[in-house]
Amino acid sequence: MKKLGLILFALLFVVLLNVNPAKAAYLPEYDKYVEVSYEDARYIADLVGLKGIPLGAETAKLSFDAQEKLIAKIEARLGKEIDHYYIWLTVDGEKVLGIDPPVPMF
Repeated sequence: MKKLGLILFALLFVVLLNVNPAKAAYLPEYDKYVEVSYEDARYIADLVGLKGIPLGAETAKLSFDAQEKLIAKIEARLGKEIDHYYIWLTVDGEKVLGIDPPVPMF
């Protein structure tokens, strides 16, 4: 019985050392770029809670970082890795807003 307990403890210890926390699997190769007018980008930015924040590369980074943090929290809670990509809104070729579209998982 002691041997069985020791083997189970050793197995549990090895499993605990090999388990990594969930990480977002961002798949940039599937990113989509959509050229929009400044007015459309401003309207969408306001919808996602970025009202009054000037649009530009910094806004694109801000929206990307916020969504990556949210995805990491969801993955940690679910214990699953979620593959995702972004739709980048561009104005005159410059990224101004990153949107992670929801993809239903079944």
